Amino acid sequence: MLVLSAVLGRGRPGELGTLDTLKRSSFARVMFMDIGALSTLGALYLVLNGKTAVRVPAALASLFAGSFALLPALAYEDWVALRQQERAAGETGSR
Repeated sequence: MLVLSAVLGRGRPGELGTLDTLKRSSFARVMFMDIGALSTLGALYLVLNGKTAVRVPAALASLFAGSFALLPALAYEDWVALRQQERAAGETGSR
């Protein structure tokens, strides 16, 4: 839904827009900086702790696209780890 809203969403009449919002609201500026910091920390976490080949390209993409790249990459990392655990449990249980 985030991607669909970002791509297909339209502005409403009377909306300020991104630049006007950032100029007028200190809260919006702080939140904008916070989102950038969290994406950077998430990218660092992905590079250091990731196990798949996706980790580096996704970390780089998250510096530009934020959570649009970071969240799917983290979900993929978890999915791969769960599959490996299931395989290991299946091999141990069949013996």
